[in-house]
Amino acid sequence: MLKLGIIGTGRLGSFHAEKAAANPDVELVGVADPSVTARNLIAKKFGVEAFASFDTLLPKTDAVIIASPTFLHYSIASIAIQSGKHVLLEKPMCGTLPDARKLVDMARRNKTVLQAGHVEEFNPAWQTAKKSLSVERQENLPMLINAVRSSGYTFRSTDVGTVFDMMIHDIDLVLSLTASHVFAVDAVGFRIIGGQHEDTAHARLIFDNGSVANLYSSRIAPAAKREMQITTALGTLSIDFAKRTTVAHRPNTLVLQGEYAPNRILPDTVPLVAPEFMKDSFDTEVLEHESVDALAEELKDFVLSIETGKTPRVSGSRALEAVSVAETIVHSIGKYNRHHIKIAA
Repeated sequence: MLKLGIIGTGRLGSFHAEKAAANPDVELVGVADPSVTARNLIAKKFGVEAFASFDTLLPKTDAVIIASPTFLHYSIASIAIQSGKHVLLEKPMCGTLPDARKLVDMARRNKTVLQAGHVEEFNPAWQTAKKSLSVERQENLPMLINAVRSSGYTFRSTDVGTVFDMMIHDIDLVLSLTASHVFAVDAVGFRIIGGQHEDTAHARLIFDNGSVANLYSSRIAPAAKREMQITTALGTLSIDFAKRTTVAHRPNTLVLQGEYAPNRILPDTVPLVAPEFMKDSFDTEVLEHESVDALAEELKDFVLSIETGKTPRVSGSRALEAVSVAETIVHSIGKYNRHHIKIAA
């Protein structure tokens, strides 16, 4: 049985501890956190040992889940990996590209599993969407992707901006859809609350196969949303990650065969066809999928990767690409935001 420790017992760390305690292939051996109250609360809840420092927890484990603030990810993960421990590192994997690269190289040298906590990959609505896009993905067809990820201000993850905190989920998902590479990035973002990091951002990614992704994230929005729309020549998918729904809107066979193209349809036929055209010629379907716990599935994938040697679904190398794009977006935002707007009192 895999001996697992949790490093960081905030909201996300407590969720990880809950899934670990419920997994029959895992023995949760302890939790580590500088906060006495936080670590004791979680340790008591699950009947495990509490540690003030992660380095005293490490010797008791085979693997760790790191759910600490982003600025600590590299320092903690590097020690864990060099100690021979398998690591599931919460997103973003690191706050900088050089640190992320070093972790990936470190895990390769030490033959340990490095998995990133991009939990939306395990969302059943997303898995259903990817299956529905199998033809487009196989043939590397262009896609138009629009994603919105927003929430109110939570006072958490303030060591990074909304790009690394929220948008990085959608960056990772978009990169997993296509074998094409991002060759151009335009971005704009704003600091509203104060500090060094952007609170709202929009990025446009252009891929070398013609795909375009428009990504918007905000942690100061009036409404919480986790939605994505993917349009191709074969139809449109609308994904609601919060509600875990996937809706397909597709043209029927006659439309795809060009039967209603301007050069083929007779003018006298238009008045007969037009009133009900969208209803009759396009199908809207709510795609079915199993109801699964994404965070529990993520842990199962981590354990399976350790036990079998398979590459985790969101490997360190895959997460490295997301960090690279996120860093490019942040740099693009900074290029245009060198001056602060001063508001008179």
